[in-house]
Amino acid sequence: MDERFQEGLFHRSGQRPGAFFTLLFLRASPGSTARQVGSAFAGLWSRYQGLKQGRVQDLEPAEVPSGNLSVLVGFGPKAFALPEAARPLPEQLGARYRFRSPLPTGGGPLLRGSGLAYDADVLVNRATEEIALQFIADTQLAVSRAVVETWKYLDDLGESTPLFMTGFFQGSNRDDGRSWIDFHDGVSNLRSDQRAGVMAIKSGGLAEDAWTVGGTYLAFLRVGVDLAAWRRVSRERQELLVGRAKLEGCPFASRDADGRGVTVTECAGDPSHPAHIEPPTVSDPVLLQSHVQRANHHVGAPEDRNSLRVYRQGYEFLEPLEAAPGFRAGLNFVSFQDTPERLFRMLTTETWLGRTNFGGEPGSGPGTLASLLGIRAGGVYLVPPVEPAESFPGASIFGV
Repeated sequence: MDERFQEGLFHRSGQRPGAFFTLLFLRASPGSTARQVGSAFAGLWSRYQGLKQGRVQDLEPAEVPSGNLSVLVGFGPKAFALPEAARPLPEQLGARYRFRSPLPTGGGPLLRGSGLAYDADVLVNRATEEIALQFIADTQLAVSRAVVETWKYLDDLGESTPLFMTGFFQGSNRDDGRSWIDFHDGVSNLRSDQRAGVMAIKSGGLAEDAWTVGGTYLAFLRVGVDLAAWRRVSRERQELLVGRAKLEGCPFASRDADGRGVTVTECAGDPSHPAHIEPPTVSDPVLLQSHVQRANHHVGAPEDRNSLRVYRQGYEFLEPLEAAPGFRAGLNFVSFQDTPERLFRMLTTETWLGRTNFGGEPGSGPGTLASLLGIRAGGVYLVPPVEPAESFPGASIFGV
C-alpha cells in the first residue's frame, strides 16, 4: 500500500496523540491567485517546522519547549477553485461529499437522510475554508502558540497578504476515556494494524487524482451535546441508547425479562478483552437501534470502503456561554478515511445512523432523543501525501 501520511494521525501501534487539539482555518484573500497563496503558505509551513523545534520567530536564537507539536494540513474544495490552481478538484471533494450549509435563518439538516442538524443559532458553517491546519501537542500552550504565530506571520505580510485567519476550534483528550455523556468513548475504534488500510487513498480512481494516492481525507464535525436533555433520560434508557453498560463499558448482548441490557459475560472486569471492545452481533430490535450497533456493523474487511469504517480521533471541548448554564459542552469529531463516502453513507443509511441523532428509533417519535447532538460546524479536506521534493504537502495544487 502506498502510504505517505503526514504527521498528526497517530495510527501506528504505541503512538498516542497529545492531549490538546486545535483546528485552524485559513481563507484566501479576494483576488489572490493559487501561486500567491501557495508562496505565502510555504513560508508559514517553514515557520511551523521551527515551532516543532522550539524556535519562535521573535525569540530567536532562544528556544522554548515545543510541547511535541505536530502539524497537519488539509485543503478544501475552495483551494482548487483559486485562479490558476494547478490541480483539478479531486473527485472525492465533489458536491456529493460536502455537508449542507445552514439555513439562512439558522439550523437545517447536515445531510439529506441524516438525523444530524445544525443548532438553531448556527447561521454560517465556519469549517469550509481553503486550508485547515490541525495542531496537536502535549500542552495547551503549544497549540495556542501555533495559532498566535500564524497570525504574526500573516500580519507581517501586511495588507497585501494572500491569506488570513477566519477562526479556530480547540479541544482536549480526556484522561478517563469517557465523553461528556459519561460513557466510555472510542472503545470500538480501529486496531492499529487496520488503520492505514482504512485511511490511505488507494490507486484505481481518476487518472488526474493519482497524485493524492497515499494521502487521506479528513472529515471534521464540531458537535454540541445537550447535557440537560441527556440527564433527563433514565440510566437504563441511556444504556440502551448507547448499547453499553455505563460503568463497565461492556456492550450488551441481549436484554432481560425487564427489558434491561445484559452485557457480554467475557468482558467483565477486563477492558482489554476483545468482547469489551467490539459489540457482538445481536438480533434484538432495541439493541440494533443502539449507537454502538448502528455505528459499526462489521461488514467486510475494514479496508473495503463498504465496511464504512473510519479512523476517528475525538477531542472534547467546553466553551463559555452568556446564557444558562453558562457553557456548551461537545466533541470535535475528526475522522480519516480513504474516501468521505464511508462517513457520508454511515450518517445517511437508515440501518446505520441515518435519520437518527445518536441512537434509538429513526425520526423524532417515542424512543428517540432527537436533540442530543447539534452541529456547530463541519468540513471535508484532502490531506495530501508527503512528497519530499515539495515545500509543503500539497504544494503542487498551487503550482509552487
